[in-house]
Amino acid sequence: MDRRDFLRMAAGMGAASLPWAGGVRPAQAGAGGRVLVVVFQRGGWDGLNVSVPYGDAAYYKLRPGIAVPPPSAGTAEAALDLDGYFGFHPALAPLLPLYRQGRVAVLPGVQYPGATRSHFQGQDIIENASLQPTLNGWLARYLMATSGATPGAPERRAMCLTDGVPRSLAGSLQVPTFADLAGLDLAATREERDLFTAMIRARYGGEPRADQPYAAKLHAAGRQLLADLEPLQAIGRRAAENGAVYPASHFGRQMRQAAGLAKYRPGIELIALNLGSWDTHNGQGGAQADGRMSLLLREFAEAAAAFFTDLGPDAARVLLLAQSEFGRTAAENGSGGTDHGHASTWLAIGGGVRGGVYAAGWRGLQKDQLLEGRYVAHNTDFRDVYAEVLQRFLGLADTSVVLPGYLSKAVGFLG
Repeated sequence: MDRRDFLRMAAGMGAASLPWAGGVRPAQAGAGGRVLVVVFQRGGWDGLNVSVPYGDAAYYKLRPGIAVPPPSAGTAEAALDLDGYFGFHPALAPLLPLYRQGRVAVLPGVQYPGATRSHFQGQDIIENASLQPTLNGWLARYLMATSGATPGAPERRAMCLTDGVPRSLAGSLQVPTFADLAGLDLAATREERDLFTAMIRARYGGEPRADQPYAAKLHAAGRQLLADLEPLQAIGRRAAENGAVYPASHFGRQMRQAAGLAKYRPGIELIALNLGSWDTHNGQGGAQADGRMSLLLREFAEAAAAFFTDLGPDAARVLLLAQSEFGRTAAENGSGGTDHGHASTWLAIGGGVRGGVYAAGWRGLQKDQLLEGRYVAHNTDFRDVYAEVLQRFLGLADTSVVLPGYLSKAVGFLG
């Protein structure tokens, strides 16, 4: 491993040492012990088939091939009633017990005025929480704004279980990112690991040379690598607890590791994950079990339900926010799919949630109620969702430091 590769690995381990002697121990998380887990549904998931507006007859006229039948159909493919108007797609059945316990808030119609229909620009805007380009994403700004009030270096309070740092945590802070904590082994055998450890200690254990400007950071990174590597590997390998069963997929494994971080990573406050393949221009499917969207929704729902089971009593201090860059067109297209749209459904699950459907201002699906006669109009600005998460869940009194120039309105989905 050359010095450049070492620095890349070591920087991902954080900037402050851990008082661990190996293994894992219960986490003492950030302010109030709360942990926000953000799952970005990349590609634009179809909000109308996540929270199905079965109470609007126009829904069935717009989607003759991919509509989800109403609960009254009484079949396995019928929507799961939520409030007499909206219902979950049947593939979201694993989340229904949590909803009935008041631990799921459904937010139909989330977006912002004049939204783009470009995946990349849309994801940037949602993750920056700004209509203009910014240096730091919204969660990175939160870390910077609270770095003096919360114990621990900002870099140690966040973790990305992604292939790269998502825009929400990108910027002037260096946030660690690992697609799979179980794959952090730097050597294949115990003998090689001992040799590697001895090498790092010999090179970086002493005092840095004063005439080398980057030596102090390099030595600190080396020491941190030794302190962090084994605990993160242990979290990556830990089995699910409390009888939780995750889907046998990459996302399922990442969600299991997210639960481990929430329970056993001291100081963690923010965890970011991705679930992609939502760009369903063709062959989207409706409610049939083997449909493309059904399979994706089931993977998410099974992983999220297992996540909260795994957390056990820690679930009360963890909030999962599922979001997407935009929704899909109200009408299906000629390829049995949907095209880039406007508003979509977001979900908030877990700690502090006031369960229910939050659809105040929902416009409906009649042609004159749709944006440009084609797209689901938004009734909730995504920055209002962020403001509520920042203030009511993370305890940030002044949200303007993260959402400058935006005057937020209460949504009410958090206590």
